[in-house]
Formats: sequence, C-alpha cells, structure tokens
Amino acid sequence: MIVSLRELPELRGDGEDSRMAKLLAIGDVHLGTRPSSVPQDAADRGVDVERLTPAAGLEAAVRLAIEQEVDAVVFAGDVVESTNARYEAIRHLEAAVRKLLAEDIAVLGVVGNHDVEALPRLAGLIPGFRLVGAGGRWERVAVERQGQPVCEVVGWSFPQRQVTSSPVADFAGSSLAPAQPGVPRIGVMHCDLDASGGPYAPVTTSELARTGVDTWLLGHIHKPSLDESRADSPGLRAGYLGSLVGLHPNEVGDRGPWLVDLANGAARLTHVSNAPLRWEAFDLAVDPDQQPDDLGDAVLAAVEQRIRALHARGVEPSVLGLRVRLTGTTRSYAAIDEWVEHRGWSEITRTVGATTAFVNKVSNAAELARDLQELAKGDDPPGLLARKLLTLETAGPERDALIARARERLRAVADASNFAPLQDLRDAADPLADEAIARALKASGASVLSALLGQHDQAAPAEVAER
Repeated sequence: MIVSLRELPELRGDGEDSRMAKLLAIGDVHLGTRPSSVPQDAADRGVDVERLTPAAGLEAAVRLAIEQEVDAVVFAGDVVESTNARYEAIRHLEAAVRKLLAEDIAVLGVVGNHDVEALPRLAGLIPGFRLVGAGGRWERVAVERQGQPVCEVVGWSFPQRQVTSSPVADFAGSSLAPAQPGVPRIGVMHCDLDASGGPYAPVTTSELARTGVDTWLLGHIHKPSLDESRADSPGLRAGYLGSLVGLHPNEVGDRGPWLVDLANGAARLTHVSNAPLRWEAFDLAVDPDQQPDDLGDAVLAAVEQRIRALHARGVEPSVLGLRVRLTGTTRSYAAIDEWVEHRGWSEITRTVGATTAFVNKVSNAAELARDLQELAKGDDPPGLLARKLLTLETAGPERDALIARARERLRAVADASNFAPLQDLRDAADPLADEAIARALKASGASVLSALLGQHDQAAPAEVAER
C-alpha cells in the first residue's frame, strides 16, 4: 500500500485505544552521500541540491514521525554511508534523534554492511540512539508507551563488513526470551533475502517464517518490496523498505519511510512516498517523420504530463529526474541519434507547482523505418550492413560470433582505469554482457545505415538531373 502525505490523516486512529503501537520504519539512508546525476547547473534551474540529500530525506521522515505520533522510529541499517562519512552524518543523525526524543519517540536501529564501524561509534556518541543486536547477537527491545510495552523489536546487526552465513540460523538458539503475551513482535535486519550465497548475510524466506515473527522489515536492497508482500493478509510479511531517497537514476519510483500500525495482532504497512528527489523512466514513441527539432517539444510535453500524473496521486517531490527512452520507428534515425548523442535535450527543465523536473538521460531505442529484408538483398554497403543487423535479431552461432568479436574490441575500453570507479556503483550493469553489446551494435548499425541511405537518397535526384 503506497500513499501520499495528503492521504495520511485517514490512516490515523481516533484515539490511543484504536492501536497497539505505531512505528516509522526507515530503510537505507546512507548519510554522507549525495544523489548522483543531478545536473551541475542545478542552481541555475532553481534546484537546491542540499535539499535532495539523504539528510533532507531524514528531516522529512522525522517530521512525519512527529506528525503521526509514532511510538518509535526504527532504522534497518546503512544509516551512514561509510566510516569516514560519520563526521558529516553525526550532525544530521543527532539532530534527528534529539527532535524525536523530545516528542517521546524512541529511536532504534540495526547495523548494516556499510556502517558496520560508523553506526556503533555514532550510537555511542548520540544519547538515545538504541543499537539493536550489536556484535551479531540477536536482541529484543521493548517499545514502551507510558511505561508499558506496546511492541517488541527483534534485531540483528552486522558484526563485520561481510557475513557469509545466515544470521537467522542462530535465531532459535539465541537467548531471546519468548514474546510477551499480547505484545506484537517486529523483526528488523540488514540482509540479502533469498540469495543463494554472498557476503551480505544471505537469508531465506522459509528461515524467516520459522522464527515465529510475522513481520520482517529489511534493509540492504534499495528497491522497496514490502508492497508486494500482501501487508494486510495473515501470515509472513517480509520485504525491503528500500532507500529513503533514490541515490541513483536506477532507483526509480516511490521512496520514503514506512508506517507500521500494530493492532489486534496484525501489522498494517503503509509506504509514504515523500522523498524530496524522485527518479522515473519512461518510453516516448517517435513518429516516422518526426525531426529532432520536434522531439524537444515532445519530451517537454511528456515531462509535464509525468509531473501532473504524480500530483494527481498526491506525490509532490521537490525534484523529478527523468530518463527517456525513444521508441517506435523513424526515417530520420541518424539525425535523431545525433540529437541524442550531442545532448540536444540536456537543457530541458519544467516546473509545475512545487516540482521541478529535469531530463537526466535520453536513449535511442527507436528502429529505422526501412525494410531490412529488402535492403539485405543488395551487395552494396547498405545491403551488407542490413544483413549484419538481421543477424543480431536472431539467436545463433553467427550472432554469437558477431558479439564475441565486438566484445574483444570493446574490452580494452571497458577495462580502462578511468572507468574502474563505475564498477563500484550500485546496480552497475556489465557493459560487456551479450545483450548490452547487441544493443550497442544495433544502435550504431542503424545510425550508420540511416546515414548511408540518406546519402543514397540525396544522390539519386542529382543523378537524374545530370541525365
């Protein structure tokens, strides 16, 4: 269930007796980082980059917690980006904890793989921040209201940067006391759910089901998945809270904290999409005769449409970053490809209401409006190129050989030292994967073929005139 801020009053109870407890759960924050790919001239576009950071997202979450009168705020790890980032993070985290404690809101958190050194240090410096499961030992913490427990948070923290075994395997043998009668339990952990292995605490859904804890709020993966776990249905509910703010253009869609209402033994989970920066990607179909000059206007209109669609849902980010993929067929492939490559779209900015949108990237996935089968019958350069493009469309040894040759030529570029930092980016894709190479070959081939055919079309009238 995903809601906007304007819908939240309907979710609140009429009084203290209408709920057992209410928590605000926060996924990966990564204090000390800045969102990537925001335009360098953001200030000239009326965008304050400092208001788009994880720190700004944390401020919004704190305001929400106070407005909703929650009993506790719970962090699911990676609150801080790194050990060095703690110097910047302490200012923001300490201010957040102070505001929450002033409203009698408890603050709890588990350690993730990124902040395995930073968060324990900060917890020792910030009064009121309660670390759960320190040192890799399962622990339960009671959340109280007026001196009475209203729920228990069960958690486990990373003891070192890499954990290759499942921490849930130790759950049954831990010294955790049984749940108190009538007091619901929530599990919180930073882990790699349903992974076959790996260094980030791999656990399985079946393991979580055997713990006896019905609701697990997880950190680590930045894409929220709790909305897919049938939050209002009985049985196990386990999934990722997602990142508080999208740190990369790949982190598309709703981002923000989760309200967890516990009443009558059931948990109601509500994702509040209030991140100051939002990323989206969409397809834009081009017309066969559309020229680059027309595309800018089409993109601008589509951007406004995206903003208004969000506002209709009650979602109003300060900034919306967009990635546009051109689809359809065009007779002007080379011209459009040049417009894309030379960033003819880079200045497109649109403000509607409180939201300013910019275009982060445009990619050309349109197809050349030509009959490749017919062109491939020729022995001229367009015919030879058309045959190569047709080869890429059909699986087989010829396609594999073509991709393999291209990979060998591209490997030196991909392995160059100046591209090495890209490998550490979250959700980094392999540029030498078969499909990535095939897409690149198709795009470059279509652009060259379009240019060749354009030269042929221009030469034909000249030949007629000479006769």
